[in-house]
This record gives sequence, structure tokens and C-alpha cells, in this order.
Amino acid sequence: MLIRDKVENAVRLQACGYQLLKWLEKALSDGFITPEAAGMYATSEDAAYSWLDKHYLNLPDSARPERSDLRAFSNLFSTYLDCTFDLEAKPGKRLYSPNAHCFCPICSWMVQKPHLRPKQVSANARKVAERMKRTFLVRLAEARGISVSDEMLHDMLQDPNLREPVSLCTYAADLLQRLEGRAAGAASLVLWRTFAWTSQGSSKKGFVLNTDEIMIAQDVLTERLSKAEAGDSR
Repeated sequence: MLIRDKVENAVRLQACGYQLLKWLEKALSDGFITPEAAGMYATSEDAAYSWLDKHYLNLPDSARPERSDLRAFSNLFSTYLDCTFDLEAKPGKRLYSPNAHCFCPICSWMVQKPHLRPKQVSANARKVAERMKRTFLVRLAEARGISVSDEMLHDMLQDPNLREPVSLCTYAADLLQRLEGRAAGAASLVLWRTFAWTSQGSSKKGFVLNTDEIMIAQDVLTERLSKAEAGDSR
């Protein structure tokens, strides 16, 4: 079961982590940090902690967690290359035109591709995400003292109206584990895209992970579990 205070802290650190990734991408593009060093910082909990502790005051304000959260934040940061991004040492260049207006020689130019690229989601990652969602529902039911059958769980996981609430809560639970350095790989990205992307496959403009929405989603799932136990699937 998700506890509000813990979720709120995890959401805050997730926002810091995203800002740090944006800063890291710029540092890579500017040659301030080498891909080899970035790979070490972003895959080793201890290396990430050592680096963040040393450069704590130099971090952008939006990417700087509280000192008391630095270890958990380092754990989270070390999971990004496992869960969300691949690091490309030599990303190459691509043709760029502002707003894709015109790609003629006058209106376009070559720019470097980003070093950090979103992971390709595999069929196995999707299967892992489905298992994670089911596990979350089982644990939520247990925490609420609700008895549910496999059939009830299957119905909930197949309900399109519960698709986003289940994924949102499961992502939050996974985020809490990532703060401890335990990563589920690209399954985290599968969960994220379920509620942070549109059905057309693009990011929702201005989407921000929100604690209130997570806790509301958990209440929705709890109510549905209670109804399922009572034999009311409406």
C-alpha cells in the first residue's frame, strides 16, 4: 500500500532526477562530462553518491535534493540507465529545422543527437510490467484486508477504465523501490507511458507526476477491490 508521505518524497526526488538528467545531457553535449564518466555515475549507486556529494552545491537548484535525501536520490539516479535511457557515447548528428518548417540548406542545419535516448520497450518489458501491476493489486488487497480471486484481478487488469490508475500506482510503488536502488528495467518505462503518454503514442503536454493523483488512483483501486470482494463488479 502506498503511504502519502513516502510517495510525496519519491515524486519530489523523481522531479529532481529528471532535471539532473537534462543537466547531464547538456554537460555531455558541451564535453564537460565524458560518456564514460556519465555511465559510471548513472549505473553505480556508490559512484553516483560520491559524485553528487562532491558537487552538491554546484547542482542546479531544480536538480538538488535535500542533503538528507542524497543517498536515496543517488540510488534513484543510478537506475535511470537501467529503466529509462540508453547512453550513446557517439550519438552522431541529425538535420534540424525549427518546428520542422523547412529542411532546405538555408532553413536547417546539423545538430548533435542527444547522448541519452529513451529505451526501446521489448515484449518482455511489457510482460514484466503486467506482473508488477498484478503484484501491486494483490499487495493493496492484502493491506486492506480484502480477499480477491485470480479472476477478479484479471478483470481489473483488463478494465480500460482502470488502466491508468493501476499503472500510476504501480509506477509509484516501483519508484519507491528505485529509491532503494532496486530497478525493474524498462518495465518502469512501460508503466510511465501508460499514464504519461497519449493513446496516439506521444508525451502528454505539460504532464507532471502528482502525489494527489497517485493517492486518488489508489482509492479508486481500493474501492474496486472492495466491490469485487462483495461480488459487485460495477
